[in-house]
Amino acid sequence: MGDDGLMDRTKAKSIINIDCQYGLEAGLQIKSEYPDAKLIVCSMGPPSFTVSLEAALAMGYDEAYLLSDRRLGGSDTYATGLAISHLLKYLGFGKGLDEDFIIVAGRQTSDGDTAHVPSQVAEFMGIPQGTFIETADFVDGRVHAKRIIEGGYQMMSLPLPCAMSFTPTGIDPRRATLSGAIRARKAEIKMLNIDDVNLSTEFIGIGIPGENGSPTIVSKVATIKNERAPAKVAEGHNEVELVD
Repeated sequence: MGDDGLMDRTKAKSIINIDCQYGLEAGLQIKSEYPDAKLIVCSMGPPSFTVSLEAALAMGYDEAYLLSDRRLGGSDTYATGLAISHLLKYLGFGKGLDEDFIIVAGRQTSDGDTAHVPSQVAEFMGIPQGTFIETADFVDGRVHAKRIIEGGYQMMSLPLPCAMSFTPTGIDPRRATLSGAIRARKAEIKMLNIDDVNLSTEFIGIGIPGENGSPTIVSKVATIKNERAPAKVAEGHNEVELVD
C-alpha cells in the first residue's frame, strides 16, 4: 500500500488470476471447435502485466493488448469496465460488428474479488451476458452455458455476440507448451493508453468529491492492528500438568 492509500501494483508479482486461467481455457476450447477463430487477450494495468499476457500467448492466444496509463490508477470497477470496453471497441468489437465474437473472462480477480467487471464490460458493449459460467457449448449459432446459482445450476442460451465470465470449477486450464513459450517470447504485446482508445478522464482514476474520477470514493483506509495477545502452547502429559 502506498502513501496515497492505493495498492502499488508495480511492486507485486504479475500472475494470471485463478479465475482468468479458466476464462483463457474457455477461449482455447472455442478455437478447438472453430480453428479459424482469432484469440485476442487483453488486460488493464501497469507495464509489469505483460508477463501475464505473455503467458496467455504461450497457452495459444494469437494477439495481446495491454491498456496501461498512470491516469487509470485508483480506478474502481465501473472505471475498469468502462476502460476495457473502450479497448475492445478500439480493437473493432461492437454490437454492430458483422462477424460474431465472444468475450470470455474470469469470474473475478484475486485482489478485487467483486465479479463486477465482466458484467460492466457487457453492459458498456450493449451485448448479452452470462456470469458464473462453468461450461459452455455451441449449438445452432448460440451459446448453451451451465451457470452456477445458489442451490444448483441454471442452463442458459445466449445469442452471439455475448460475454461470459467463468468460474474456476468446470474445466481444467492447460499449461503452456515449450513451442508456445518460444512463440510468446517473439510476439509483440501492444501497449495502449487512454488517448489511443478515446477514453476521457471523467470517470477514471481516483474518485474525488466534486471532481472527475471513479464514482466510488474511498474516504479513508485504515490499517488494522492485531491487539490479541500471542498464543501460548500448553505442554503436559495429563490434565493437571496442562492446567498448571
